[in-house]
Amino acid sequence: MNGRMKYLQRAKCATDMIKGSLLIPLLPILAFSALAAPTSEERDLGSYFGSYTGCFVLLDAGNDHWVRYHPELCKKRQSPCSTFKVPNSLIALETKVATGPEFSLAWDGTKHPIEAWNQDQTLRSAFSVSCVWFYQELARRVGSQQMDHWVKVIHYGNQDISGGLTNFWLSSSLAISSDEQVDFLRRLQMHKLPFSARSIDVVLDVMTVSTKEGITYRGKTGTAGNRAKLIATEGWWVGSVSGPKGDYYFATWITGGENPSGRTAREITERILKDLKLLPR
Repeated sequence: MNGRMKYLQRAKCATDMIKGSLLIPLLPILAFSALAAPTSEERDLGSYFGSYTGCFVLLDAGNDHWVRYHPELCKKRQSPCSTFKVPNSLIALETKVATGPEFSLAWDGTKHPIEAWNQDQTLRSAFSVSCVWFYQELARRVGSQQMDHWVKVIHYGNQDISGGLTNFWLSSSLAISSDEQVDFLRRLQMHKLPFSARSIDVVLDVMTVSTKEGITYRGKTGTAGNRAKLIATEGWWVGSVSGPKGDYYFATWITGGENPSGRTAREITERILKDLKLLPR
């Protein structure tokens, strides 16, 4: 009797082991299936863009839901122009070229067509007025080797800085799509980029446009064209909205029409975000 009992116990143990071994490979599959897959939709936002050719992408990060106007254009890489001031600031802070938001550089007296550039600048003020000479000097101090390293490490667009250390982001070799802009901004705000928490927090701070009604609105313009004559040919507005509804990341790119500048791209974007009730009116 004792022998039979031992036999039955061994058989039960063997059966349990087999069941367990079959279940273990299924666990990653079950865990993966529990994650919500990204979803996307295309919307006709042509009424907001009017005579401008362009695209818009919005990511609802909490639901991993993407909304796009002209999705094929959202995939197309364009020069980042001054939206590159976001990674440029991160890189300057991380390499100790800049010490913080109040790090300053003296104006050398060269007259620029944008009057706000004709004065000493801090990181905060230069970001706000999109001062090109300030960020060109930051890039010089970072140097080609470090700049190339960081642009590649963060997988920024096509990662090509061959157009020259002070010009590669200005209608030159570097290019990034609207989809990639949004992915970069999400990684930035979630602290998923390989920079210190302090560097990221400083950049998120200088990017902040407004904080009201519990909503933090961040953004950066970018404009391509003839700076000397102040003629715009392309415009960007990229950024994020964080509030009670969650975190949303956006990118708008425009060309054609009258004055397709970063300022115009911002106006278009804000009309969309207000109608979506993501920004207060």
